[in-house]
Amino acid sequence: MTALKNHFLRGSFHYDRNAYLAANEPAVFHCNHYNCFLQAVLLDTIDYIPEIESVLKDSAQEVAYSQFKNFFSQNHFSIDEKKEAIADYFQFAGFGKIDLNEIDTNGGVVKTCYDHYGISWKIKFGLSKRPVSYFTSGFLAGAVDAIYSTPCGTYFSSQQSCIAKGDKESLFRISRRLPKLKLRESQSEGNYSIHSLSQSSQTGVDYSGVREALTHMPLEGSHENGLIQAFGVLLTRHYANYYCNISYSFLRLFEAKMGFKGHKIATNLLTEAGHVCAFNTFGGIMQSNEWNALIRPMLKSHDDWIHGIVAVVNAFGWGFWEIEDFIPNELLRLKIFSGYESNSYLAKFGKSTDPISFLATGGVAGLMNLIYVLKIPQKGPITLDKDQYKLIHSSNKFFQAKQIKCRAMGDDFDLIEARRS
Repeated sequence: MTALKNHFLRGSFHYDRNAYLAANEPAVFHCNHYNCFLQAVLLDTIDYIPEIESVLKDSAQEVAYSQFKNFFSQNHFSIDEKKEAIADYFQFAGFGKIDLNEIDTNGGVVKTCYDHYGISWKIKFGLSKRPVSYFTSGFLAGAVDAIYSTPCGTYFSSQQSCIAKGDKESLFRISRRLPKLKLRESQSEGNYSIHSLSQSSQTGVDYSGVREALTHMPLEGSHENGLIQAFGVLLTRHYANYYCNISYSFLRLFEAKMGFKGHKIATNLLTEAGHVCAFNTFGGIMQSNEWNALIRPMLKSHDDWIHGIVAVVNAFGWGFWEIEDFIPNELLRLKIFSGYESNSYLAKFGKSTDPISFLATGGVAGLMNLIYVLKIPQKGPITLDKDQYKLIHSSNKFFQAKQIKCRAMGDDFDLIEARRS
């Protein structure tokens, strides 16, 4: 490790908008289940939208390039130091381990035995017939663009082998793109809004205390494999703009192919991805050692579990989650200020004609289903598998959510309501 160590990219949490920023690029905590399921949803439509593979890779290239271009512009780095800083951040964020020493101005090869997407896909879905690490592939291309100060899109990365296929390692070949493709830089933090954390008077859960504890928790990839194992899942400090760009590109492509019908299908798929995220992420959190040590001592009733998770979310970089109305076992109405979905959409596309907070909408429904359909507080530890997930939808009174207000449509905040179906 060089003397650069003290200047590695880390970023910081901004309490006035509940956001992590690293070189102006917003990072959000999401787990392996959401990462893989969202990608699987998009790839399942490849017969209708063959462009989706390029969307997955190009979006990663844009965010990685934008972040490191900005970071390198603020410091004087040698080529080797740039490579070291990028590999370090990849590990820190929980994406795995990479070595860029074989890369030069013509490109080169990157091999890794530890890649979050390859490992996670294999865990969640089993062996894949094709490479699955689109994010890592695009990230590497964007990183090389930044290393050699070339325009975003100068380099291209193709995955030759993949852990998820059963290969011993994932191998990526980086080369100059011919013809060159001009990609856009990311929307950075987007159109965020300033707000403050609200403490609910209906619970003993200390929202501020939970946020303070979690934002100072050393959640970073291990030196051994570059993965973040916490809350019973594999976490990543992922790029908010990556999620948004692949989701909204998918939405627009589906609309272009199928009109209003395509919009409805894409909306349902993206919202379901948010519901799956809540099931696995929130469900994992509520059964984790971290939850038992930090949150559970504050819980006086089963209904307090709702407040506990909302308090945790306020440390995830997702914006401010604030309960407006809560009737146990009946209704949850939740405001979101400076939500990363609206921040990103407004900056890239401008005002929307329809609600676009798909992750949050699915997440609010998922939270109520975990507490009041699966009844995690009463049951104790359960295995979060397909069978448990099916129990939610097999219930004749599972919760569904809809977005009532949307900041991307001109409202001051996002408002999401979950009720029984």
